[in-house]
Amino acid sequence: MALRTDVTFRLAEGSSFRPLEPVGKAASSLGMRVTKGRNWSLLWSWRSPWTDAALVRPLRGSRAGAGPIVNHVGGLNELAYKSKLAVFAASLAAAHPSTFEGVAPETYILPDQLGALARRLKSEGAADAHGWPRWLSKSVKHRGVRVLPSNASEDYLRSLNAALVQRRVKPLLLRSVPRVFDLGLYVLLSSVRPLRAYLFEEALVRFGSAEYPASPAGFARQESFVIDDYSPVWKLPAFA
Repeated sequence: MALRTDVTFRLAEGSSFRPLEPVGKAASSLGMRVTKGRNWSLLWSWRSPWTDAALVRPLRGSRAGAGPIVNHVGGLNELAYKSKLAVFAASLAAAHPSTFEGVAPETYILPDQLGALARRLKSEGAADAHGWPRWLSKSVKHRGVRVLPSNASEDYLRSLNAALVQRRVKPLLLRSVPRVFDLGLYVLLSSVRPLRAYLFEEALVRFGSAEYPASPAGFARQESFVIDDYSPVWKLPAFA
């Protein structure tokens, strides 16, 4: 394996940051010069580094395909954070309705759009005539998905603090396994200009630990519509 002595490597959070310890050791084993300073040619960061202007200063003036390299693509936070993704999806739908309208469920960001949501709930209610919930509230952080109660008042909405309230859409379900599921695809993005991405052959499939509600009362069990304590595929009879 060739040693890269021409590379000056920096860990943004420092070598003592445990999640990145393997990355730092790999860089050292490849012969890269490890630095804590501002002059680097390869930056590896756990969090998005773009808000630290001094940290990413070596990128200024560099041409596409040349210069320093960062393990984060600028702008990905627009897709990674719920509130930013909602704004981004709405802007796409407004600019190109024929292509993007309906690509995301109707969404309100709290507390900024509390008034608009309150008026929406007043006009149609938080549940339909049969008791099926129309809305889910989601914390802007990683966890905290719940059904919006049918008697949700403006005070209740205010108590959610920073959250999204999104129209509930029935998920795609498999007949043999009527549980919510998601797919995790591993993608390596090696270049932005030109765009170059590699999709790994392996993927992650997660199923919820309970069947999706067959009646409105079923939404009392959060595990029936939220993937948290998920079931491994090999433990499901349909995939045995």
